[in-house]
Amino acid sequence: MTQFRRAGVLLVGCTVVALTTLHATPRSQAAAKGGASPDPVASVISLVVHRESSISSYRAHARLDVRQLNFPYLHPVLNGTENYSRPGFTVFDFPHVPSYLKGITKVEGAVYAANRWQRCYDISLTKLPDAYVLHMTPKIRGEVSDIDVTVGRAGQIHHMDWYYHNQGDHISLDQYYGIVLGYSVVTLQQSQITLRHIRAQANGTFDGFEFDVPVPTPTPTPSDPLHQCDN
Repeated sequence: MTQFRRAGVLLVGCTVVALTTLHATPRSQAAAKGGASPDPVASVISLVVHRESSISSYRAHARLDVRQLNFPYLHPVLNGTENYSRPGFTVFDFPHVPSYLKGITKVEGAVYAANRWQRCYDISLTKLPDAYVLHMTPKIRGEVSDIDVTVGRAGQIHHMDWYYHNQGDHISLDQYYGIVLGYSVVTLQQSQITLRHIRAQANGTFDGFEFDVPVPTPTPTPSDPLHQCDN
């Protein structure tokens, strides 16, 4: 694998991981059961997973603009399709990619589906005046050491930070919502990436939404629960 291809794969891979993280909002399995005191963490997660719960699927045009800020200064701009389906699968399909990204045309995401958070992470909660922050530490050690998720009072995920065991590595993601055909959906994502030898910034924009339409069936999630919490 050439240096450009290695850098390009890592660059786009990191960006798409961030993009796929926050589109999956399956129905919650974390709500408190009858008679039990409400779990504040579960209550916040429930806000996330029940946002726009009437949407079973959607398709949207996705444009991913990734700019590397150091050598080799790669700047891939990918146009394709985002397909979302419950209970929390997102598939990005980019039919045309630069030669150094050959083979990276379809990316699937469900690892960070919100109904898995309490299974996969030890979570604490900080309450802000207009938001909540979930501090999540993976139960299974991987590259990620901690994740902070900022959730609005109506369940929108506005910001995420990934922190890594490799000192100095960090990815941040901001999300912006718009109203499309009466639904509140993410229309813009902006990310800052510092990972290994790469520094980059990325914008993802989404438009042309079609709701409750047939979308590609994602590859089944591995049955081994450990893989469902990969990070």
